[in-house]
Amino acid sequence: MTETGDEEAEARELADLVHEHADTQVFLHDDIVREAAAGATPERPFGIPGRRLSQRSPFYIAFLASLGVAFAAAICYAVIKAWGVLILILVAAFFAVGLDPVVSWLTERGWRRSLAVAAVLLAAVGVLALFIATAVPAITSEYNNLHKSVPEYLHRLQVRHDSIGQLARKVHISSKDISKALSYKGVVSLSKTILSTVVATLTIVVLTCYFLANLPAIKRATYGLVPRTRRARVGLLTDEVLRLVGGYLLGNVITSAIAGAAMTIFLLAVGVPDAVFLGLLVALFDLIPMVGAPIAGIIVALIALSVSLPTAIGTVAFTIVFRLVEDYLLSPRVMKKTVEVAPILTIVSVLLGGALLGIVGALIAVPVAAALDLIRREVFQPALDQS
Repeated sequence: MTETGDEEAEARELADLVHEHADTQVFLHDDIVREAAAGATPERPFGIPGRRLSQRSPFYIAFLASLGVAFAAAICYAVIKAWGVLILILVAAFFAVGLDPVVSWLTERGWRRSLAVAAVLLAAVGVLALFIATAVPAITSEYNNLHKSVPEYLHRLQVRHDSIGQLARKVHISSKDISKALSYKGVVSLSKTILSTVVATLTIVVLTCYFLANLPAIKRATYGLVPRTRRARVGLLTDEVLRLVGGYLLGNVITSAIAGAAMTIFLLAVGVPDAVFLGLLVALFDLIPMVGAPIAGIIVALIALSVSLPTAIGTVAFTIVFRLVEDYLLSPRVMKKTVEVAPILTIVSVLLGGALLGIVGALIAVPVAAALDLIRREVFQPALDQS
């Protein structure tokens, strides 16, 4: 036994002796007796730790079980209460990882990381500002047209002599009611939606700035939580996962930008109003795998229908043709060095992601599936093969 161990043993014997013979009142109020009972020394002014509770004690087991249940319940409650904020953090982290390859490309060419981050974020904010600048007039124009057209359409329905006209007359909705709803309720609802969207967008922009500027430090701090013997391998796997996510998002942005530009050119050629806004809308929806492009095509075709039926049909045909070009020519060339996911896995991941997290889940589903597939191949499969 070491010298320190001998001192602790003597201190424990003295403490047991004091506990056995000291009067209760003296023990509680006499500092000298309490220090002796605690086994205090100059090196340990507050005494030596007591003997550990037996891990087989029913009290110990019940306490740990109750603590575990309470901790799990507290985590679930916190996640539920902060779900909206967690989604914003997830989106910001996803964008930061996606923009990091561009920042790394600039830093490799002599840029300081702060300047590279500022340049990338300014470009992203510029695109967002362009979308807002084109969206506000387009939405305002469509709202005004709706405000003027709906009462006229309602009047036409009410003067009809068929079953549709009878149903419209039974409902007793007047043009004045429609105009009032569009004037007040519509404005209030639209204002709330715009305000919440602006707040969420600003939150994502600020968080993306922070994550992107501090991504190397965040990775180092995360790697420090891993045991040292496994740190190098975990670092390599994590870097590959981040590369997959970043490469997928960057490639998806490139293909979506091409889709939006092509749609803008087509709409300008056929004379559809708000062509720039609709092209940006197509690019935004095209970021969502599988379902984004068809939804955007339907929206654009409906707006093109206000020009003429042949224009709407031509828009649908252009959407289908470009979708085939994007799927079989453009995307394979852009994504060949980033993410390779089996088609069935892509479909399943997008469906599950959309069901769990909506648009955000569908957006991040493919890189998450690729990352999980990488972990399966490199971590779980070797362990299963050796078992």
